[in-house]
Amino acid sequence: MPVRLVSVPTLVLSPKGAALADLGEPDFRVFDNDAMQRVHLDTGSGPASVVVAVQVNQDVRSYLPFIARVGSAIDALLVGDRGHSALILYNEDVRLAKPFESGDLRTAMRKIRPSGSKAHLLDAAGKAIDLLEQRVRPGWKILLIIGQPVEAGSEAGLDSIEQRAEERGISIFALSLPQFGGAFVSDTFSLQGLSGADKEGYKANVDLGKLVPALKRVESAAEKGDPISILTRTTGGAQLHFRKQAELEDAIGIIGAEFRSSYLLSFTPSSSAAGYHRIKIEVDVPGATVYARPGYWRR
Repeated sequence: MPVRLVSVPTLVLSPKGAALADLGEPDFRVFDNDAMQRVHLDTGSGPASVVVAVQVNQDVRSYLPFIARVGSAIDALLVGDRGHSALILYNEDVRLAKPFESGDLRTAMRKIRPSGSKAHLLDAAGKAIDLLEQRVRPGWKILLIIGQPVEAGSEAGLDSIEQRAEERGISIFALSLPQFGGAFVSDTFSLQGLSGADKEGYKANVDLGKLVPALKRVESAAEKGDPISILTRTTGGAQLHFRKQAELEDAIGIIGAEFRSSYLLSFTPSSSAAGYHRIKIEVDVPGATVYARPGYWRR
């Protein structure tokens, strides 16, 4: 396989949970299978390409009315003025409801209605990756899944979706709904002033330390085989849980704050060995905590 660039969005938090800004390339040390790499830090804030994939079967019908009302929040808090969005709806079918090139996310989401009985989550993720890999413009590539952490009947396999996403530098985030009979705890952030966030997507003083428990929970859930947790963990994203519209809007805001506070690091691997490569990132800031995807596959 030809040598390729590996992208690693990296969030750095102070001991008090604040996002650390103004770090430069010399502050980072990136290791690929314990071998130190020459790292590049993209200092530009490129526009985001965001695909929103929403589960619309009957299992989530009671939540769809307020999910349908958050298109404007996604645009303002996550996509931003210079970004672009697409919308995929999935049950036993996967349908492109709004392409990148046309339409309005708010209007498209307002038309969401419940139908069907299954949830082809992985097929929806595969369709989203197809759309995002066609985005040749520089900038962030994000898949936002809104639905239950359940997969039922997709043709695509989890391993293939995981590898395709990491090969293309796509970060996967999820806003998860309860499953009937399952344990569930909402993530409530109470982000002050979020409704007045600027068009770049977030307030600069958002406390990202509130995101840490959710990031740690993704790690433990991924070990148990939850497909959404696996995809968010391996791509450096996060999975947040909600029951109410206010919780959903706060979660959208903190995801926007997370990825816009992250550093976009990249490197060309010094090793061409096939298989899984572990990534470790260190920063020259005492007590800082680093969050990034744990590795990548090389075929």
